[in-house]
Order: sequence, then structure tokens, then C-alpha cells
Amino acid sequence: MAGWLRALKVAVLVAATALLWTPPVRHLVELPTSVEISTDDEIALPSFHPFSIRTCVRPVDLPEAVTVTADAGDFDVTDRVFGFIPWRTRVHVQPSERVIVGGQAVGIRLMSDGPMVIGYRRAAQGISLAEAHHIELGDVILSVDGVPVHTAKDLQAALRGKRAPFRLLVARGDKLREVEIRDVHGAPELGVYVRDKAVGVGTLTFYDPATGRFGALGHLVTDADTGQPIQGRGSLYEAAITGIQAGKAGLPGEKKGVFTGASKGVGEIDENTPYGVFGRMDASFATRTSPLAGPIPVALPGQVHTGPAVMYTVLGGQKIQAFQVVIEHTARQMTPSTKSMIIRVVDPKLLAAAGGIVQGMSGSPIVQDGRLVGAVTHVFVSDPVRGYGVYAYWMLHPNKHELTFAPTQSEQAQAA
Repeated sequence: MAGWLRALKVAVLVAATALLWTPPVRHLVELPTSVEISTDDEIALPSFHPFSIRTCVRPVDLPEAVTVTADAGDFDVTDRVFGFIPWRTRVHVQPSERVIVGGQAVGIRLMSDGPMVIGYRRAAQGISLAEAHHIELGDVILSVDGVPVHTAKDLQAALRGKRAPFRLLVARGDKLREVEIRDVHGAPELGVYVRDKAVGVGTLTFYDPATGRFGALGHLVTDADTGQPIQGRGSLYEAAITGIQAGKAGLPGEKKGVFTGASKGVGEIDENTPYGVFGRMDASFATRTSPLAGPIPVALPGQVHTGPAVMYTVLGGQKIQAFQVVIEHTARQMTPSTKSMIIRVVDPKLLAAAGGIVQGMSGSPIVQDGRLVGAVTHVFVSDPVRGYGVYAYWMLHPNKHELTFAPTQSEQAQAA
């Protein structure tokens, strides 16, 4: 009896294993439970039989699949596995978006809402009034005794000849507080070093002709000394690259550039976010300098995949060039998040000139399958051939709210 039972178990195991390799079961494994596409896209879903379509779908039957296009909205594509097991694929269709691809070197001048504290200046008595009153590095001074201050010169003028006590309105992040500065052992001045702007060269990612807005950099602009975000507004200028310092392990390289025609900007910055700087732009600058003819679709996060892609950036002057890269990893992100993908430079020209990704390439657009999929954001400190990118969709929709899945791979990275 025992031998008969063992033989039966082996037979059942063999049959179950064989069943796993049958075409219906393989089809079942391949069937997705949810799909996200745009109104520009078609998607082919594996099928046992012609699908039953519940709403707003125009199907085209193929031998082993059904191709679906649809208007914006949600619908179900249903099937029956083995003719009796119900299966449903939920399809979410979003309106298609098309943008003009960037790649241009741009100068960024971002003015803080007020002078930011970046250091303390201690009097002969060894005292800084600001430090003694718990004003921290990265705090932004907005007014003195109710008089608004926007620049370092404004602050200097407001404090000239002023003795304690006086009041400061100070911003720390999104919190405001009023600080009464009192005399401490006769200290003659507030005792701070401040900075009122950030200036640098980066890369334009896209221009959206539907809204007249642009996106650049792909990451937050922070103060060089405090690491705090610059909250304020600014301008975007045409720029030219004058040289490249190649990167190497442990030492990120950089582009060296200058503003051109700095007296007249090509765009106005009104947002500084974790996904880049944004604002309104002169359409003629974007269209006449884009490396591609006309707008191209923006990929949804789920449409970005591992494999070859093209990065557009400037290595010299104002000439945009296309360079070959490989997307090595994509993060499953259902809400906006940085570090959406890991890219590796494989183009011999870019490797020879820059050693890979360098500072100043932040915002360089990445195109795959004819879609804008993302922008370069950071270089790996230990390996300049590789770096992070952010999904272009997040740059257009930074406030989308659903579930979030973070990347599983981490690496010390420097903003590019």
C-alpha cells in the first residue's frame, strides 16, 4: 500500500509540473492584472479567446492577443482561462502629453525670498547676536522691525546703525517665527554671513507647448554651504559650455559654463522642487534649439524599461549631442519620487570627454522608444559611468498621489 501511495504522489507531482508548462498556464502567468497607457498608445494582451470588452475600447483580434486602444478613463478587459476561470485586466488610460525635448545648457539664477544665513560673524567679545538668539544656518531673514528685506544689501541697509532690541521675522523651512534680538554684552552687530541667490549652469529637460512651461535640472536647488533649499524665484538664461572636467571614482567631474546674453532671460523660474526647477519660457528658444523636430510623447512610469536609450546634452559651446546610455534599473513608483532609474553611459565619445556623468548634466533628457522617459539627476560618486534619473512624468506631475515603491538599490550620489 505504501509503495502505491508513493507512486501516486510522484504521478501527481509529474502531472502538476507538466501542467505548468502548458500554453494556457503560461498565458495565465503572462496576463497582467492592471495596465496603464496613454491615449496615444496601443497594448497587446495575451488571450485565450476574443476578449469581452466592457466599455470604450476598439479591439483588433490577433492570433494570440488582442490589441486595445481607448479614450481616457478606466475599463476592464476580461477573459476566461480554460473557458471557465474568470480573469480581469484593469486598464487605466491617461490623456497623452507631448513636449519639446531639451538638452540645452542653461544658466540658472535663483533668488531667495530673503537673505539666507550661511555663517556667523563673531564680535571681539566672541559673540554673534544671531547665534545667541538661536538663528540657525539655513534660516532666511524676511524682515527687520517689519521692514521687508529681499537681498543681502536690503538687510545691510535695514541694520545700519540699529542697536538691540529689534525684531526679525525668520523662516525655517515652511515655518515662520519672530525673534526679538536683545543686547548681549554690548555686541555691536547681528553677526551673520548671508547669501541671497544661487547661480549655476544646468540642462533644460523639456518645454510643454500646451502650458508654456519648462522643466530643468531634475532635482532641487540647494544652498552650497547649508544644503537648504532655495525658496524663491529666478530666471533662466542661455548658456555655453566652455570646458569639461572629467569625473573619476570618488571625484565627480563638472561642466564649466558661462551665461550668454545674461541681460535677457529665456524663462522665469517660479518653482524649485525635488524634481527640478519649473516656470514659464519663451517658446521660440525651446523650438529653435531642440535636438528633435517637434514634440514627442512623455512616457508613463510603467512604460520605462531596462535597455538602450539616448541622452541629450551639451559638451561644448551650445551644440546639443545625442549619446548612447543603458537604463539598468527602473523603480516601481506609483507616486512622485526621485531616483526613478539607474542609467549607465556606454557612448565612447561621452566616456572619453567626460568619463561619464558630470555635474552640469542634471536635467539632460533621456529618450527611449520615441518617448521622453526621464532626466539625469545624480552621478554615482564611486562610479561616474552610472547615475540616477527621475521619470519625466513626475516632472510634469509632481503632485500625483497613489502608492509609492522606492528603488531597492542605493548608492552615494552627487547632483549632476
